[in-house]
Amino acid sequence: RIMASNTHFSSSASGSFIHSALCLLFGDTLAEAAMEHISTYAVLLTILTLFQLVNFFSSGALHDVDLKPRDFPIGFVGLLVSPLVEESFGMFVFNMIPFTIQILYILARGGTHLAMVLTFLGSGVGGMLTWLLARQDSHFCGVGPLIATYGLYLTVSGFFSEKNREMILGSGGFVAYVFLACLLSENARMICWEGITFCGLIGGGFAYYARNANQDSSDVMWKKVPDDILCDDDEDALEDPPEVVEDEL
Repeated sequence: RIMASNTHFSSSASGSFIHSALCLLFGDTLAEAAMEHISTYAVLLTILTLFQLVNFFSSGALHDVDLKPRDFPIGFVGLLVSPLVEESFGMFVFNMIPFTIQILYILARGGTHLAMVLTFLGSGVGGMLTWLLARQDSHFCGVGPLIATYGLYLTVSGFFSEKNREMILGSGGFVAYVFLACLLSENARMICWEGITFCGLIGGGFAYYARNANQDSSDVMWKKVPDDILCDDDEDALEDPPEVVEDEL
């Protein structure tokens, strides 16, 4: 009973710490939404960690199937493997910081569907463009292209919706990744800079497309928007609806 009690206390304490950290980063409403998707993130983190551990204990065996542009079949198979494997375990640990913040924010704002779409665009479409157009070399990808996809999506989305927090989380995570990659990489030339560029453009372009698509839609329901992310003008519009003036006879 004592061991079970200690385990429960430990899990509740860690959950409370995560919730407090998310409240500080996202705000109360989005932190609650992010906690609802924490199990989805935990599964993703487990998969990434397992691949990294296999690569670490096999002395980098998975690097043999890195993304190699226009090489078939091994280089093409790297499209599937390279997003899951970092250059080193140290880079994996540090890259998880911006990756975790961005993916949890996206899950909180757009749910699993948006996260899956952006992940597919980053790893699939961005990876294919890299395989077709990048320089002929081995590329260490890891989660860098996904950080670029999420980061530029949040930056562009936050710019058009005037959400400073969204812009900071997106651009800050991307800048942090580039800085850490240059600082920790044993060979910065091997980093998939082309893939990062393609994925960033894809993420920003998708945010711009989504904005235009939403503007064209006539089904606008402000009640669906959480209160804490409404801007002042939107709140005023909800509280003071326009008066209907009857025509004088």
